[in-house]
Amino acid sequence: MKSYINNKLIFANALSSITTGSAFAQDSSTPIPVISETVLMYQPDFFASSNPATAQDMVSRIPGFSISNGDDVRGFAGAGGNVLINGARPASKSDSVTSVLGRTPAGRVAHIELIRGATPGIDMQGHSVVVNVVLNEDISSQHTIVAQGYFFDGGPTLPGGRYEYNATNNGRTTSLMLARVVAMNDSTGSGTLTRADADGNLLLAERSTNKFDGDGWSGRASWSTPTRAGKLELTSGFTDYIFEEWLTYQSTSSARHYDVKNDVSNADFAARLESQLSSQLSLETRLIHNVEQTQSANLATLPTAEQLFVSDSDNNESILRSVLGWSVSDTLNVESSVELAYNALDTRQRLTVNGGEVALPLSTTKVSELRAEMSSMATWTINESLKIEAGARLERSTIKQTGGAGAERNFFYPKPRLAATWDIDETHQLRLRLERELGQLNFSDFAASSSLTDDQYFGGNLDLRPQQRLISEAVYEKRFSDRAVVGLTLRHDEISDVIDQIPLDDGLTATGNIGDGTLDRIALNLRLPLDSLGIHGARLTMSTQFDHTRVLDPTQNRERSISGNRPFRGRMSFEQDLQQFNMSWGVNYNPYFRDTTYNPDQRRTRELRHNLQLFTEKTFSNGMVVRAEYTHWDDFRAYRDTWTDRSTQALAFREQQRLDPREFIQLRVRKTFG
Repeated sequence: MKSYINNKLIFANALSSITTGSAFAQDSSTPIPVISETVLMYQPDFFASSNPATAQDMVSRIPGFSISNGDDVRGFAGAGGNVLINGARPASKSDSVTSVLGRTPAGRVAHIELIRGATPGIDMQGHSVVVNVVLNEDISSQHTIVAQGYFFDGGPTLPGGRYEYNATNNGRTTSLMLARVVAMNDSTGSGTLTRADADGNLLLAERSTNKFDGDGWSGRASWSTPTRAGKLELTSGFTDYIFEEWLTYQSTSSARHYDVKNDVSNADFAARLESQLSSQLSLETRLIHNVEQTQSANLATLPTAEQLFVSDSDNNESILRSVLGWSVSDTLNVESSVELAYNALDTRQRLTVNGGEVALPLSTTKVSELRAEMSSMATWTINESLKIEAGARLERSTIKQTGGAGAERNFFYPKPRLAATWDIDETHQLRLRLERELGQLNFSDFAASSSLTDDQYFGGNLDLRPQQRLISEAVYEKRFSDRAVVGLTLRHDEISDVIDQIPLDDGLTATGNIGDGTLDRIALNLRLPLDSLGIHGARLTMSTQFDHTRVLDPTQNRERSISGNRPFRGRMSFEQDLQQFNMSWGVNYNPYFRDTTYNPDQRRTRELRHNLQLFTEKTFSNGMVVRAEYTHWDDFRAYRDTWTDRSTQALAFREQQRLDPREFIQLRVRKTFG
């Protein structure tokens, strides 16, 4: 059975269970993962009680780990997710790790490695923990049919499904997928809106209704084969869907109607070649190309006017990346890379009011970026308990803008990284990280846009720069047993060129840089088995995160939080495997979140209260898996304060919305044929 962790790692003894009777005690028959310093290995038997159908089902059961599809940072290296497949990330950026895991049959998984902290031969790419899913290479083939549907209270009913084919033959793999996809908004329904002036006098009282519909097609083909020196992997996919949403506000004397329609088509191609040049040198080369076309129309029919905002954009991205790995010694690994990327967005937009065209700055523009990045990272194993990872990425880019206005700017950013992993003992670990990250630019922010429901028009910004973060992070992890873990994260970010909302002339707003800011974070994650309480096969998972951000408001010149930041995130889950019935069930609960967007002309706040999901899943003897999931929202609340004057922020009116989203049920049937 092949492991893609460095061959020179030597596996130690298994974790011993906690004393019987402890709140964290385990059934003695439970398979226990093997430890190799910073690596835990999970065999398929560890997941057997839950009857997993896919690799995603297995990865989601690993204690102390949560799947991430990647961060919003620049470059392929920094934006990669925290899951590896046979030691490498998916070949295409468009093919997320969640999608890859969801298409990978559980029977193909040889074992899963949980990699905690700096490890020779593994590029952590900014994550403190990653998972490596190692697939077996046995000769096999299978077909899978998935039928699913979403049933919303009051409509719509959204059917979907997919066909999958997977085959392996002595290292050569082929996979195909064709799906009828669902485009949806799970937070639509009916509600109320009230608007009052600065003295509290009621100006408007409306009832709102919100509906949507959407569907499309998606497909992907992947093929890989061993080569003389390594492996070649090819993949290509496409997605085409239409999504439309209707929103109506009705009072006793008037009505407002909004209709938003998006038609999105994208395709991608990627190739990855890995080669073992010698016993100490390895080379990986990637080529990625993505194209996307989006057409959207936003129509507002108001008592006094009809507004129409239409947009047509073409986006493409090409990446060429090579990584050279050098195993200098048993204790030192060096990985160096070169990455070239080209991105372009061509946007054409138009706003009309009562049939007359309204001029918007940068309504037609093309933005392109040519970027080069060089990096070198070294991982040094000082002893069995302490490992250090150090290095830097150097990025140089040129951004050009043509169309309504022209500009060209050059940037150079060094991105150093220093990380340490200290295994205090077999159950305690401390991970430290000091790193500079560069945020991703959204090219659509260079062009005009609109939010008709909030009476907002946005101009483009020629002078937008990437946001930079200097991150200081400490993660403490305690594992009480193979299934019980608690983790505490402390983090502080010094943020330069914070991206937020800035005022423009003529009463417009744009996305721009507003100066320096900070983020302070404390996060606690806990996973506990409940067997010792008499609830066999059950586990409780809790996660909380508290963020505090500060930045200087560009209009008021006083400190506030950064737009879009959620001060609190929390989630609690209870799950139980009923192995004697080949069933599992559970409940997920999200109590609350709140975020605020600060605009020169208004302040908008959104709240979610009491999101509840119940699910049950049964595996039948013929291999068919049936899952039912029920989602309940308590309500959404939105508050908007609009100013009469930007500088004084004198209140023009205060708006409150309350939305009762539709409850819905998701049904899914999965059948695999050998």
